Amino acid sequence: MKLKYYVIATLFAPSLGSAQTCVENQPASQTDGQFIDRQDGTILDIHTNLLWAKCSLGEAYDLESNLCSGFPTNYITFQDALAAAADTTLTTIGSQNSFRLPNIKELGSIVDYRCTQPAINLSYFPTTINAPYWTNTPDNNGINTNHDGLIIDFTEAQEVTTNSSGMTLIRLVKELNE
Repeated sequence: MKLKYYVIATLFAPSLGSAQTCVENQPASQTDGQFIDRQDGTILDIHTNLLWAKCSLGEAYDLESNLCSGFPTNYITFQDALAAAADTTLTTIGSQNSFRLPNIKELGSIVDYRCTQPAINLSYFPTTINAPYWTNTPDNNGINTNHDGLIIDFTEAQEVTTNSSGMTLIRLVKELNE
């Protein structure tokens, strides 16, 4: 049991201990005001009309503090990620349901290419760790030799072919139908 907690701590220690690095003189990946924190566990991207989960799957959202806590769940295989995204108990955030895995272009739309470790706007996605995140896009071209689906690693904002962190996480999305 102690070994399990040690492994979890060592996986998260590098991401928690290292500070995000951003290059401010680069063009912005998103425009000011593009993201709106709805204060319900979701972030609205007004340019894409996509509603994102503020927390990685497995973390708990606290409405009172508007923060995520706990540890995200590691989904080792593409099939594990697809099964999790099909589980309605996992894909309901607040009163919103029907969240799903994003496709590769959707997930790429929240990458902040000016930043690394992690390559995302931490004002809106504050607990994102330096790890790959699954998409629902199958790897039909054999790009990712160790995966059946495409992933984006938020450590350096890259679609990766190997996963040295041992973690592959999920950030859910849905199209806003209002």
